[in-house]
Amino acid sequence: MPDKSRPKQTRTLPYGTWPSPVTPELAARASRRTGTLQAGGGAVYWSEVRPEEQGRQVIVRATPDGQREDILPSPYSARSRVHEYGGGEFMVTGETVYFINDKDQQVYVLAPGGQPQKLTDAPRTRFADLVLDARRNRLIGIAETHAPATGGGHSLPANSLVAIALGAADRGRISALATGRDFYAGARVAPDGARLAFIAWDLPDMPWDSASLSVAPIQDDGSLGRADSIAGGNGSAAFQPEWGPDGQLYFAWDETGWGSLYRWDGERVSLVLQVPGAELWRAQWVFGMRTYALGADGRLAAVLLENGAPLLETGTLEGGKIVAQRSPPREVARIEDPVAVGHRFAALVSSPLAMPAVMWIDRGGLEPVAPTPPAEIDRGYVSRGKVCTFRNANGETVHAVHYPPRNADHDGPAGSVPPALVLAHGGPTAMTDAGLKMRVQYYTSRGFAVLDVNYAGSTGFGRAYRERLDGQWGIADVADCAAAAQFLAREGLADPGRIAIAGGSAGGYTTLMALATTTAFAAGAGHYGISDLGLLMAHTHKFEAGYLHRLLGTTPSAWQEVCAARSPLNLIDGIAAPVILFQGLDDKVVPPEQSRLIVGKLKARGVEVEYHEYAGEAHGFRKAETIVTVLEAELAFLRRAMRVG
Repeated sequence: MPDKSRPKQTRTLPYGTWPSPVTPELAARASRRTGTLQAGGGAVYWSEVRPEEQGRQVIVRATPDGQREDILPSPYSARSRVHEYGGGEFMVTGETVYFINDKDQQVYVLAPGGQPQKLTDAPRTRFADLVLDARRNRLIGIAETHAPATGGGHSLPANSLVAIALGAADRGRISALATGRDFYAGARVAPDGARLAFIAWDLPDMPWDSASLSVAPIQDDGSLGRADSIAGGNGSAAFQPEWGPDGQLYFAWDETGWGSLYRWDGERVSLVLQVPGAELWRAQWVFGMRTYALGADGRLAAVLLENGAPLLETGTLEGGKIVAQRSPPREVARIEDPVAVGHRFAALVSSPLAMPAVMWIDRGGLEPVAPTPPAEIDRGYVSRGKVCTFRNANGETVHAVHYPPRNADHDGPAGSVPPALVLAHGGPTAMTDAGLKMRVQYYTSRGFAVLDVNYAGSTGFGRAYRERLDGQWGIADVADCAAAAQFLAREGLADPGRIAIAGGSAGGYTTLMALATTTAFAAGAGHYGISDLGLLMAHTHKFEAGYLHRLLGTTPSAWQEVCAARSPLNLIDGIAAPVILFQGLDDKVVPPEQSRLIVGKLKARGVEVEYHEYAGEAHGFRKAETIVTVLEAELAFLRRAMRVG
């Protein structure tokens, strides 16, 4: 990103009112999200959400000589909806791509120079996380089969491991390989084709709570023999199984409370790579997540998180051990999903001063795998995030990223302090970082401070930090966000009377609870947030069907009282601050009724509330026009509510 800024006379204007080159349209263009990252034939492939194409998810290929091209023609969109959150939407073998088409959730094949061809025909089944079983000329992946709609309420879908035939005689035929567990992920065929490794877990657990790694022999007829559990389960979680070039099975595991790399040699499990206080593990919200990559030449690239920042380890396999060397990344806030490409590694890299990009990573440094578009904003308008910590009311450490106001053309009046926005991420088992985010810059370039909080429950700080939220959702997360507001005020980083809170999904719930149970915030902005936990408990989708019990400390036989006590809808008398809410009408995770109910009650009480619904949007906004209107409406509302300007 070129730095065009130079010393010049700045104009003094009140904080929060500064004109900014970070327009809503620029923020929408910069809202492209990268999904699955794969390699094949020496090229790097990734999926990319395009807001300017109504949220279509395109597959991009960067060739070995650095040429970039879109290979998935419109109207096809590579997106899986298994677990509603998807991931694992395509895989590459050679130069052939298999992908899940968003419209019908079926598997398609895209050969070089050809058009997509439909492979499966199972109208009530969704697919994800495909891998090639070359020895048997078939794909293996995850299937989620939904029962026909009836008038008697909804039933949970059935999840299974399946094989999809590729041969001419039985092309597209689907056969079940493993059933009986609630969820499966990460199926990986051994190099000799004789065994299959996979992850499985059951309700009420999420995959980061307790997930087991098993290995089963593949029989002559293609079915699986008896699966043996290798690691995980019983309160620990295995993650990302990968067969190494030495024929041994590698995987991440958090048995110590921190994710480390392990190996199974066919008889026993042994520790391979561990960095005390660092996390080689992620919360598997979507399929295909990775924290390490093994090259065919025995080289390793592993990305750990240390106090929320990435730590890159590179090394080689020598005698079944990893001889690793640490490579502190330069100017990097996050490294995700490393993949081996020949003798190199690529990953999605985020930095404080540039939008995320697919880059080569190694000890030699970082470079784009293909030319990246020129920056549309110079550094004089970019606020650089600073990782910080503070204490909550219980004396516990809370992690966050602080962004001060920043605009090359404007300053605030002497002696004044800015309004601020405290951000609560979704999940709640997610994590924020100091990478460049246009929504943050949209505010900081106008004279707002932003504090992005990794509240209790966040991933990346060890299992104990994440489990601080168990039984305490709506309490511990709210306390940490309230402590964030106090931190801003105490340190003179924000005006105590003009601090707002905003969040989406679980962060939207935290936002509403913070407004209902504290006086820390002058206003709030909720995006597809939860207002009625009882309604959510009754209608949530299968993936999260047991999640609420862990978060709330309830059981399937005793939850009504706690849900009622921690639902913002029932705490409406505590909400006095103005609220703006945004909702997608196609949201299956947090349906529109959640927003409509609380909007009605707020209006009845005379609380200032503004509400926006969007057709064609689900859980997370993807369309450029939606992103633009949301940013414009949110900013205008917060300025008015906090008397900015």
